[in-house]
Amino acid sequence: MALQQLPFIKCKVLAIVFLVFSLSSIAFAQSAKTNAQTSNIDSLIAQVPGLMRSDKKLALQKMQQIQVLSTKANYKHGLIESAFFRSWLTYRYGSADACIKSIDSAIKNIPNISSDAAEVKFYILKGQCYVKKTQFDQAVNNFSTAIKIAERKKDFASKTGALISVGWAYMEDSKPKEAIGFFTEVLSINPEKTYSNRALVLCNIAACYNMLSNYAAAEKYALQGIEAARASGSMVDLANGLNILARSNYQRGKFDKAIIYLKEASKAREKVEDPAMLASDYLELADVYLKTKQADQAILYAKKAEAISYVNKIDLKLANSYEALAGGFTAIGDYKNAARYYQKLLAHKDSTGTGNYSKALAELQVKFATEKKVTENLKLKKENLESKLSISNKQKWLTILIAGLLGVVATALYIFYLTRSKYRTQRALEQLNEQRNKTLAVMQTEESERRRIAGDLHDGVCQMLVAASLQLKNAKGDEEKLAKIDDLLDQATAEVRAVSHQMTPELLLHYGLLMAVQQGIERLNDAQNKCKFTLFEHVEFEDVDEMLAVVMYRAFQELTNNVLKHANATEVSVHLIINEEEALLMIEDNGEGFDSKTNKFGLGLKNLESRIKLYGGSLNIDTMLGKGTTSILKFTSPTRKNVLV
Repeated sequence: MALQQLPFIKCKVLAIVFLVFSLSSIAFAQSAKTNAQTSNIDSLIAQVPGLMRSDKKLALQKMQQIQVLSTKANYKHGLIESAFFRSWLTYRYGSADACIKSIDSAIKNIPNISSDAAEVKFYILKGQCYVKKTQFDQAVNNFSTAIKIAERKKDFASKTGALISVGWAYMEDSKPKEAIGFFTEVLSINPEKTYSNRALVLCNIAACYNMLSNYAAAEKYALQGIEAARASGSMVDLANGLNILARSNYQRGKFDKAIIYLKEASKAREKVEDPAMLASDYLELADVYLKTKQADQAILYAKKAEAISYVNKIDLKLANSYEALAGGFTAIGDYKNAARYYQKLLAHKDSTGTGNYSKALAELQVKFATEKKVTENLKLKKENLESKLSISNKQKWLTILIAGLLGVVATALYIFYLTRSKYRTQRALEQLNEQRNKTLAVMQTEESERRRIAGDLHDGVCQMLVAASLQLKNAKGDEEKLAKIDDLLDQATAEVRAVSHQMTPELLLHYGLLMAVQQGIERLNDAQNKCKFTLFEHVEFEDVDEMLAVVMYRAFQELTNNVLKHANATEVSVHLIINEEEALLMIEDNGEGFDSKTNKFGLGLKNLESRIKLYGGSLNIDTMLGKGTTSILKFTSPTRKNVLV
């Protein structure tokens, strides 16, 4: 009986062995599949950091892939890295507060984040957000947390990253000696030339030596940083090194070199889309121009920094921009605008609560008290000296008499020249007002005639062309010829409409300058693909004087047309700023530029000049061969709207 059951038992054992082998094969295949998926996700994660600085759109696509694949594979590290990348992009292109909110949400809501290697990066980024907000104590606290986490996880790469960030915070808080200590420690931990952050650390040390006025050491470390940046292909570090090298040069009086380095640095910043550091470059240029007595150029670049800092909510650079603008307006004697920017600076200090300016104010008070004491001492010495002088009453009264006679003569001469000067000034003002009224009347008549012609074209010729087109469509005969004629009439109708809108744009008349410029930029972008126009606006009110709006719009048309015809540019930035103090239109391109000494204004710009001067405005064009062109149209204290006759 047992012998008969033996084959059956053998079959049963074989079946069990086969089942175990099958299950093992399935588990192995599943494990291999999972490993392949996570390896693919890790490969995508490695690509994103470089793309976030060079190609935001492609970086977002990769992040979406990481999110989808990690969700399907339940890969926690991929989900955590995806959350970090989203927070980093918010830091780079949004506000610091929004980035902090994103980081706190990730730390709180992502399970097991404390056991992941990427945890430390969230605290480093959060600290950088607080540096951006100029809240340095909060920044250092977060960097310290990051260092503790890195040490606990034995993640030395993240620890050095946190050390770099701590040094950066001290540097931004004007504590260069402390910052150098942290940067030097990083280099001692990573002495090899292939260290990925070598250029960054060297450039930061150079910046600290600039702050300490040790410009020879600053140049030495900046050149080493530039060399390391070129070797690694880092455009960001190259721009930083050039900026720092420029500072060490102009502090030693080498202003021409400084301007060249700073403009090269700003071009690199534009390529990597780094608004905070681009604002720094513009502020450095403003400082150089202010030191070389070119206050107008200083104000120009400080305004660029202000616009970038305002749009991107960079509190630290916005405060620096206000300070630079206050200094620039003081240099040209425009104390009204200087006071306005000092008030903005103090208001900004109150809103951010940095405390740095309170310290500066305390130092000023100490200086004032010291000067007061010195003055009192000098006064006391003078009184003691006078008490020791012995001169006769005759000499004393003779001196007084002569001084009195000289005073009478000087007063008479002063009154005479003052009266004559006042008369000449009054006469010149009367002639100027008379000329202004004549020019304004001509301009009003010209614009009225433009509107009349535009209306006649639109309501008369255009309607006749439309009617002719309808008649042709109802006609019989040679269909092919009729179709060609109909097409020509449609083209003529479109051309008449375009001319009508060009002569007097409806949006300008009915909705104001801002909407007219917005529509103009949309048409420019739709009409051609070679050059991209981008508008940055800060308009506090739109009801400016109608003739002033027309002048600014005509300038916008002429300047953008010149860019398309001559500049061979790929990117154009249009800035429109209107407030109670000024109305400003700035058009900046990255084209070929031109030699302003040999190329004078064309007929279109010359015709605009008289209109601009009528409203007390100015047109400034800053250009250099191969460096692009920046055109600034500015009116101070723009008047509110008057009805156009």
